[in-house]
Amino acid sequence: MVAVPRVAQEQAEEIALRHYGIRASAERLPAEHDDTFRLTTRAGTARLLKISADDAAGHAVSLQTAILLHLAATAPELPVQRVTAASDGSPEVRIDGGGPVRLVRMTSWLDGEPLGRDPAGAPLRRDTGATLARLNTALRGLRHPGARRTHLWDLQNFGRLAALLDQLPRGGMLPEVGTALRDPRAIPPGGLRAALEDCLDRFDAMVRPALAAARTQVIHTDFHGDNLLTDGHRITGILDFGDALSGPVAMDVGTAVCYQLGTGSRVLRPALDVVAGYHAVDPLDAAELALAAEFTVARVAARIIVSQWNAMREPANHRYLLRRTPQAIGHLAALRRLAPGEIVRSLRAACETSRGM
Repeated sequence: MVAVPRVAQEQAEEIALRHYGIRASAERLPAEHDDTFRLTTRAGTARLLKISADDAAGHAVSLQTAILLHLAATAPELPVQRVTAASDGSPEVRIDGGGPVRLVRMTSWLDGEPLGRDPAGAPLRRDTGATLARLNTALRGLRHPGARRTHLWDLQNFGRLAALLDQLPRGGMLPEVGTALRDPRAIPPGGLRAALEDCLDRFDAMVRPALAAARTQVIHTDFHGDNLLTDGHRITGILDFGDALSGPVAMDVGTAVCYQLGTGSRVLRPALDVVAGYHAVDPLDAAELALAAEFTVARVAARIIVSQWNAMREPANHRYLLRRTPQAIGHLAALRRLAPGEIVRSLRAACETSRGM
């Protein structure tokens, strides 16, 4: 995969003016791959402009647009961005200047503090799970050709990351990541590379065979603190559907759990509130809880592998890409020190407690 050249700030401002008739200053926002800008007009109105490289058919980015339009029609109470139509009335703009095809979408701007900026208390963690459940319920009827896509964060194909792991240094981590791991207990027992290889092997042996029977739909796939806004009491914004695809509901739950993990022997404690909040709105059966437990570990391992592989491809963006890799390694170490089956037993117990919520 070849890295797509970045769009300059001046280009973003020109796109906003030419295709939307909006004169505004552009401020680049951190993003893994897309070019994302906050636009501010002279009147102080803010909007979000996202410029994405896409497949030739344009399905992947159009899926994001379809999701926002679908939610506006079926679940207007959900705190998601609203699509701003281009000057010709279209919900997105296709730019083909001889290089990679770009699809542009402008949306409203949502104010709020990122959930991941400060530790969340139990009520807010439960609301995180409940918000994800309401989102999944609203998306259950959506059908779109772009939902059949896959990408590196698609844990249905977690086993494919073995090829990326092979490209990392022998120990399984880049030097700049290793220097941030000063606590020996932050390394999984037996070493990081062996732990990652074991995660990949376990997925192929135990998870992949169970996927055929899993409940699937369009899911967010990236429900974490950087993509959620809060007022300190509840979730006030859901951002970035860039990784959305058709996948198991349990995968979405496992991803959300992964980003609410604690430390040491209490690694699961904060994440259980997320599961309880989800289950209270959209109940999970025993098979889904077992899959969610597996997907939690797989997502932690994927964070370690994919972030480093992306940093090797795009060294100029390595600080952003690797900002939480040491934390993920510590989480993997803590999870692997738990007794076998403890993760799924804890998830089930959390769901039992949610009945009285």
